[in-house]
Amino acid sequence: MVVNGYLGSVSADRSARRTPRRSGAAPARTGRTNLSSPRARAGDDETRLRDPRDIRALAHPARLAIIDALSSGDELTATDCAALTGLSPSATAYHLKFLERHGFAEPAPARRDGRERPWRESSRQTRFDLDTSTPAAASAAGAVALAFLDSSRSLAQQFLAGADEEPTQWQEAASLTNTDLWLSVEEARELAVALAAALEPYRGRTLGDRHDDTRRVRVTNMIVPHRGH
Repeated sequence: MVVNGYLGSVSADRSARRTPRRSGAAPARTGRTNLSSPRARAGDDETRLRDPRDIRALAHPARLAIIDALSSGDELTATDCAALTGLSPSATAYHLKFLERHGFAEPAPARRDGRERPWRESSRQTRFDLDTSTPAAASAAGAVALAFLDSSRSLAQQFLAGADEEPTQWQEAASLTNTDLWLSVEEARELAVALAAALEPYRGRTLGDRHDDTRRVRVTNMIVPHRGH
C-alpha cells in the first residue's frame, strides 16, 4: 500500500532555501508500505523503518495532530502543540523530538523573544519505507494506515455535520467517490501515479500564493484490493 502525502500537502514559504513541496506515488513493493512525506519525490532519500515499535509510534494521535498542524505551514512551539493535543509542553516536546528523529519535523529559526524554539515541517526530501515483512511490522504499518483513514474520516464528518452552514459553492465542490475496478498490478501502479500527477499542479503553494477564496482541502486517494479476489 502506498500512503502518500502524510496528512497534509499545504506548503509555506518559510525560507529561501526551502524548495516547493512535491509528491509522487512510488510503486508498491512486496513486504513494505511506502509512507511519503509531503515533499517526497521519486529518487529522494529513503528512511526505512523496520522496528515495529517505531512504525506503530507514528500512529500516535498526538503525533498525527502535530504532523497535520505543521503540514499547514505553521511554525509551532511545544506549548502551541500542547494546546493542540491536550498534553503538557514536556510531553509534546518528546513527540517533536521523535518526529525530528524520523524526518517529519525540524527546528525553525528562533523567534525574537528567544524564550521557546518553534518547530516546522521537515525540509528533508524523504520517503519512509515501512517494513511489513513480519506479522508485528505489518500490524504496525496497518495501524499507521488506519490512522490516516480515521483522520480523513473525521474531517469529512466535521464538514458534513455543519454542511448547511457552509457557502453553497463549497457544498457543491465537496465530493466523495467510490469506484471498484478490475485492474492488474501494473495498472494499479499506473493509476496511483496518474492520481498523484492530477494533484501536482496544486502542490507547492506558498503563503503568498494563497488567495482569500482558497481553503485547506483534504484530498484522499486509496487503492486497496478486495480480499479474496
